[in-house]
Amino acid sequence: MRVHHLVASTIDHVALLISDSFALNKPQRRFQFEAMWTRRDECRDIIKEAWIGSVRVDNPCDIVAGLKSCVDDLSKWNRAVFGNVPRLITDNVLVAFEMMHYLEHKKEGKDSSMAIKLDMSKAYDKVEWDFIEQVMRTLGFYERWIGLIMRCITIVSYSVFINGVAHSNIMPSRGLRQGDPLSSYLFLLCADGFSSLINKAIRSQAMSGLSICRGSPMISHLFFTDDSLLFCKASSQECQQLIDILWLYEAASGPKVNTNKSSVFFSANTLGELKIETLDILGPMQDSWHSKYLGLPSIIKKSKMDVFAEIKERVERKLSGWKEKILSFGGREILIKAVGQAIPTYTMSCFQLPKGLCDEIEMRRFWWGQQGQESKIAWVSWRKLCISKLKGGMGFRNLQAFNLAMLAKQSWRLLENPNSLVAQTYRTKYYPHGDAFNAGLGSSPSFLGEA
Repeated sequence: MRVHHLVASTIDHVALLISDSFALNKPQRRFQFEAMWTRRDECRDIIKEAWIGSVRVDNPCDIVAGLKSCVDDLSKWNRAVFGNVPRLITDNVLVAFEMMHYLEHKKEGKDSSMAIKLDMSKAYDKVEWDFIEQVMRTLGFYERWIGLIMRCITIVSYSVFINGVAHSNIMPSRGLRQGDPLSSYLFLLCADGFSSLINKAIRSQAMSGLSICRGSPMISHLFFTDDSLLFCKASSQECQQLIDILWLYEAASGPKVNTNKSSVFFSANTLGELKIETLDILGPMQDSWHSKYLGLPSIIKKSKMDVFAEIKERVERKLSGWKEKILSFGGREILIKAVGQAIPTYTMSCFQLPKGLCDEIEMRRFWWGQQGQESKIAWVSWRKLCISKLKGGMGFRNLQAFNLAMLAKQSWRLLENPNSLVAQTYRTKYYPHGDAFNAGLGSSPSFLGEA
C-alpha cells in the first residue's frame, strides 16, 4: 500500500492518495442445477460424498453453508465434463423476444401457435411439503439431506401480536417462508417438477414446442423463478393437454395458476374461431400480447420512444423529490451516478435505446441545477464531463456509448458460449454459416436482431 501527499498551495488542506495493488474478486454467477446432470452417476456420487462427511447441522444457515460446498464441487465437475456455459436473466429475455417476434409476424402456414404467460397466485405460500420431499428423492438427493431440509421446513410456527403481546402459535402445514435462505432453492425444485411434466408431454408428442426457423431449437417453455412462459400449437388437443398438466401440477405441488392475470398471445395466422375455442378450454385468460417479460418489453412497435418512455419517467420520479432541494455538486454527482444513470442499465443490456432518449436521461440539466424550463449556463460540455476523473472529467456515463458496450458484451457471450440456448437460437436465424460479427439481418429481423 502506498500513500501519496497531494500538495495544493492555494488551500490549507492536504489530500492523501492511497493506492493498493490487491485485485477485487469478481462476483460469482448464481448456481443452477441442470436436469441433464442426473443422467450421470458421477453427479449423485458427488452429492453423496459432499454430505456423508459433513458435520451435523440443525439450522438453515448451516445447511446453506453445506449446500455451497456441494455447489462448488458440482461446478468444478460441470466445467470439466460439460464446459462452462453461464446463464443470465437476459438470456431468457433475448429468447422470449425472438419467440414473440416470430408469433407476431407469422401470417402464413396451416399450424397456428401461441404463447401463454402464467401468473401463479401466492406461489411460495401454497407449496406442499410432501411434494418437495418427493422431488428431492426423485432427483437422487441423499436421505440425510432430505431429512434436514424437511426439518427446517416443518418446524415453522407463527404468532399473532395483539396489543404488543404474542398470542398462541400457528403451525402451518404447507408453504415456504419468503426471505428464508433456503426458500429460493426449494422453489426451483417445484419449477423443475413443472418442467419435467412439460418435457414428458413433449417426448410423448402430446405437445409440441415452437421453433422460429429451420434448425432452431424447439422451445416449449421458459422459466425464471415464478415467471413462466409456455409455447405450443393453438389447437384444442394441446390446450387440453396443457390444462391436464396444470391440474396435475397444482394438485401435487400446491401453487395455482391465476387465470385472471394470465394471458395468451396468438400468432398472426390464427383464425378467430380457433381463438375462441382455445380460450374456452384455457379458461378466463386474456387474449392480449404480453407487454413485459422479466421487466422488459416483449414486443416493440414502431415508436421506440413510446416503448422506452417508462425509463425516462422512472428517472424523473427518482429526482422529483430532489429538484426542490439544494444539493452541492458532490451530491448531484452521487445522485446522477448511483440513481439516474444506473436505472437504464438493465434495459440497455438487451435493447438499443434511441439516441434522443439517451440524451434526455443523461441528466445534464440536473447537473447544472436547471429546474423545469429554467435556463442556466453549461460551463463545460457534457462530452468533457464524461471523461474519466483521472483525465480531468467527472466520470459520467455517455449512455449511448455505454448502451453499445452492453450490446457488444451480449455478442461476445454468443461467441464464447455457442452451446447456450440463446446462442443456438440467434445463430440459426441470423448467422447459420458465419459468426455474430458477420451476421445478416435476414428477411424479418427483430429489434434485437438489428441491434
